[in-house]
Amino acid sequence: MIKIGINGFGRIGRALTRILSKDDSIEIIFINDINPNIDNLSYLLKYDSTYGQFELDVKNNNNEIIIENKKIKCFDSKSIKNLPWDKIDIDYLVDASGVSKNISEAKNLLANNKFDKYIITHCSDESDIEVIMGVNDDKLIEDHKIISNSICDANAVAHIIKWCDEEYGILNGSLTTLHPWLSYQNLLDGPSISQSNPGVVWSDYSLGRSSIESLIPKNTTAIEAVEKVLPQIKNKIMSYSYRVPTPTVASSDLVLNLDKIVDKDMLLSFIKERCKNNSFVTINNESLVSKDYQKSNFSAIIDLQWLKVNENTVKIMLWYDNEWGYSSRIPDLIKKIKNI
Repeated sequence: MIKIGINGFGRIGRALTRILSKDDSIEIIFINDINPNIDNLSYLLKYDSTYGQFELDVKNNNNEIIIENKKIKCFDSKSIKNLPWDKIDIDYLVDASGVSKNISEAKNLLANNKFDKYIITHCSDESDIEVIMGVNDDKLIEDHKIISNSICDANAVAHIIKWCDEEYGILNGSLTTLHPWLSYQNLLDGPSISQSNPGVVWSDYSLGRSSIESLIPKNTTAIEAVEKVLPQIKNKIMSYSYRVPTPTVASSDLVLNLDKIVDKDMLLSFIKERCKNNSFVTINNESLVSKDYQKSNFSAIIDLQWLKVNENTVKIMLWYDNEWGYSSRIPDLIKKIKNI
């Protein structure tokens, strides 16, 4: 049994808790969140506007959340260094808070053997490695202590980019992502407050506009994140994003100019073969909408009905549940680390 702690009980933290509640190989020992109201934490786990009511029994008692008789300690420390580490026994700490400053505190905790690995759910130059399962997880070694699970968009597009580059060679291209709103956005117009750096107001004021009424254009780090795991495509692909007024399920529109001329049947056959028995990427041939991919545990679903080919230019459209699909990779990463 792998024992973990979760820091941050927002969208990713709660999705991960739901997913792990059905996994007998990983045990959640504690949850830490700045919200001190354990009744509220228990309520948010049980009732979810996106994914519906949790099918397992959830209750709480004093400082514990109890899921089907499995007890999880709860803390409300604003700093992970102030947790009662003399009373905590875990293998890995999963930080789903998105707060960058926690990494420096984690380094000290790692040095003092409070846990063995620190897994973060965002990109960071301070991580020892950024891992996208199915793309570069074979590069993990025991010396890696701070491990990034990258970001949802990179988890989605890195597979097809790697495949196309290996098979045909990528000359250049562009990526446009349509990403659902996130918790730091506003219902009504206001300042654009950073989540990764609390207290910082972004200069891109449009991110502070009402998230439920507009498509909001923004820069994206999706390709920068892919370049960290696939350095061979550095500076080849431009990227751009929109925040869209939906709660979950993102889409990526990927255009690649290849070094070889391909035809549509050839590319279809290639994609189908790569997706066969793949745990992380699958295909779709039906006329579906974003809602139909909600709670999919795949990193990406390639929508073959929108595949376009014009000599050496290909257009590939992907869907992915940016919360559930991304959170589903964390248990995979944990098990991969354990087996190094």
